[in-house]
Amino acid sequence: MRIVTRLIAVSDLGSREIARRAGLPMQKISDLLSGKLEHLSLDELRLVHRTLEHHSTTH
Repeated sequence: MRIVTRLIAVSDLGSREIARRAGLPMQKISDLLSGKLEHLSLDELRLVHRTLEHHSTTH
């Protein structure tokens, strides 16, 4: 979880864009950033992580 939140913090994408690219509601990203992990499934966390990794490798 810490890795994902750090990737979000250093990403040049905004939270809305990350949510859009991951296909998740913006609220899920907000929940993640506020530490409410119980609102996200493991698959959703992996999806956000892959989205951020893909973006960082293309730029």
